[in-house]
Amino acid sequence: MKQVFLSNLIKIKNTSIFKLIFIFPFICVILSLLFSSLGGKEVLSLTAETTVNQWGVIWINVIIAVNSALLNKLELDSNNYSVYLSRNIDLKKVEYARIILVAFLNLIISMILSLILILMGLILPTPSLISIWRVLLTILLIWLTTLWQIPFILWLSRKTNLYFAMIINTISPLIIGTSFSLLDTWYLFPYDWSLKLLEPMTKMRINGIPIGSEYIPDYSLIFVSFFLGITFFILLVELTAISFKRQVK
Repeated sequence: MKQVFLSNLIKIKNTSIFKLIFIFPFICVILSLLFSSLGGKEVLSLTAETTVNQWGVIWINVIIAVNSALLNKLELDSNNYSVYLSRNIDLKKVEYARIILVAFLNLIISMILSLILILMGLILPTPSLISIWRVLLTILLIWLTTLWQIPFILWLSRKTNLYFAMIINTISPLIIGTSFSLLDTWYLFPYDWSLKLLEPMTKMRINGIPIGSEYIPDYSLIFVSFFLGITFFILLVELTAISFKRQVK
């Protein structure tokens, strides 16, 4: 499994996947900075919180979709997975390695975003609602609660195509998730698990509006989201590995 991980890592080195690792965090921060600068100094001080908010609602889902779907397309275009069949490799472990690779890439992207926000905090008076450490913890929690999307999109892009998988993973949280999160049964919609932790962590609503000082954070939302996200991730990893083994054979 280690060899599969390393070979795939080398394979993507000169592809758009590798370049996007650096592009996505900068785009997210620049857009948040432009948006915040339109509201004056008070809104500008919320740039870090706004960035994390948009990261959880839009960007992390786009990144997972792009990295997962492009990895599938890269292997289909190069050898249609035949390289794994020519070797005595457990196909389930191949899928495990692919999932770990995408998760690793997403973690690097999240770390780059964190570094940018730390540096930005040295120049601008941001964040203002929460501490920078809370911002970094929120980014980590978003990464953890969206891990389940990786095996899901790897499977979906294999069964359909790159573009369909990307559209589903972008529209589902942005349109359906933001509406479903208002319901008491939000926990039934997986895309809401990363969205619901934004309020207590950033003290901002999903739409980017700061919550009043009378707001009392419900930290149970974070634990529920974390538990559901990790549990579903473990389940999907096994199911998609079985599916990959059957499909490639």
